[in-house]
Amino acid sequence: MPLLEGRYCPYCGEALRREAAAGRDLPDESLKPACAACGYIHLDAPTPVAAAIIEREGKVLLVRPLAAEHFALVAGYPEAFESIEDAAVREVREETGLEVRVERVLGSYSCEPMGRNLVLVVCVTTLKAGELTLQAEELAEGRWFALDSLPEWPEEAPLHEVFRDYRAG
Repeated sequence: MPLLEGRYCPYCGEALRREAAAGRDLPDESLKPACAACGYIHLDAPTPVAAAIIEREGKVLLVRPLAAEHFALVAGYPEAFESIEDAAVREVREETGLEVRVERVLGSYSCEPMGRNLVLVVCVTTLKAGELTLQAEELAEGRWFALDSLPEWPEEAPLHEVFRDYRAG
């Protein structure tokens, strides 16, 4: 099997190779980089992202990050030891000035924006208080959209599935 360019074991320093475990016949793309010397296997685990659906008077809040072409949910990375729900509440507060309460987790959605392996965990929230005040360092625009007039997204965007699930209840 081919050597992985520039990839070495973080434990013993040996080169990582893509090889099937003994007795397994797997296609090349499913093989994980592994170290033959110490047995370390490199897993490209997805990074979790907490996202929030915020509804007010039948409309949902979507934001457009700086330098982004499309609107998205308010979202961000959880901090160390922070739950997805707490991260969603914090991100909404930091990015929009709104206070929300998580009612439920809608679901998790895999996506690969710009080659990053992410899992978007979407929380359905209730707006408690606050006025929409966008964090200018991160967001270019924020807008309330009716569910029947959501903006367009690329075909591979997980928001198609997110809002299909949200409408289904």
